[in-house]
Amino acid sequence: MTLQTVQTFRMASGVWAAIAIAYGVAWPLSFMAPLFATIFLVFPAWVGWRMASQLLFRLFLSLLLGIFISEVLLGFPVICILLYGLLFFFIYYHDTPSAPPFAAMFMTLGITIVPMMGFSGEGLSQFIALAIFVNMAVGLFFAWIFHTLLPNSLAEIPPGLPQKGKPAPPPLPSEEERVRQALTSTIVALTAVIIFFSLNLVAYAYAMIQICFMVGAPNAKASAQALKDNAIACCIGGVAMIIVFNLLVAVPTYQFLLSVTLVATVFFSKKMFGGGPLAKAYISGFVTFLVLLGTSTMVEKIATTNFYLRIGQILFAGIFAIGGLIFVDHLLRPDRKHIFSTSATDRGDAI
Repeated sequence: MTLQTVQTFRMASGVWAAIAIAYGVAWPLSFMAPLFATIFLVFPAWVGWRMASQLLFRLFLSLLLGIFISEVLLGFPVICILLYGLLFFFIYYHDTPSAPPFAAMFMTLGITIVPMMGFSGEGLSQFIALAIFVNMAVGLFFAWIFHTLLPNSLAEIPPGLPQKGKPAPPPLPSEEERVRQALTSTIVALTAVIIFFSLNLVAYAYAMIQICFMVGAPNAKASAQALKDNAIACCIGGVAMIIVFNLLVAVPTYQFLLSVTLVATVFFSKKMFGGGPLAKAYISGFVTFLVLLGTSTMVEKIATTNFYLRIGQILFAGIFAIGGLIFVDHLLRPDRKHIFSTSATDRGDAI
């Protein structure tokens, strides 16, 4: 087997197994387990239990903070805003190549979505926090199993083929620049949180989370690229979900769900590891597909409605993030015009 075949088979079988168990048992918000499994099956090797434990611990702390904010601090807006400012600055400042993968994303998720969901009902924040933590643990477990069963070492490496070394991490910016980048991101993210919390926009929480992810990039150009990538990914995942949803409406059985999702996971997995220009978009598109699958099947909703709503939220998040970064950067550095310059210290796109 080639390396591409091993990676494709590992991703498809691992995610499909997670879907089969999650949708068969149907514990609270079980559709999130295949999402987390996908994130960690993308890696060429298992991240290791030490790294997995660090990620779970960081997620646990952020979820705990989210519950504390939801249950105690939402009634004290000034204190809540100050705490969010400190938390965002800490997350963005420590979002470096040496940090655990996706640590910033998971921590941001915990401190934003849990308090936001707390607006919908008493005790809901604890429910959401527990469900997120359990599903991430399950996703990590599936990733570990299939990385163990189907390691890259099963692939046949042609003799004479040069081995690809691990790329060196980009150099860290100066201390002053790290502080400025973190402060810029913090101001924009904090503004979004204040707006969404003040107006109780629970139905549009995905846009708020996307803003917080996108502003993690240090300049508006990176956020613009994240907007483009997310829009393409959403279209790919959304179109696939519309097709799958209509098939499931015609044949609403668990066995047919497994059959259709098996085809979908194989299709996306082949595209992810095919090496084409849209390989990265298919990774995010697959995540979008899994989110829409879960949110469209757990209640009576229409997939096309979810698709268009998600597209609109992504576009709004991108415009807000880009505009906010440009405005704040101009305030912090009025004599400089480097906001759209490329940088070797870019922290990457949001997923």
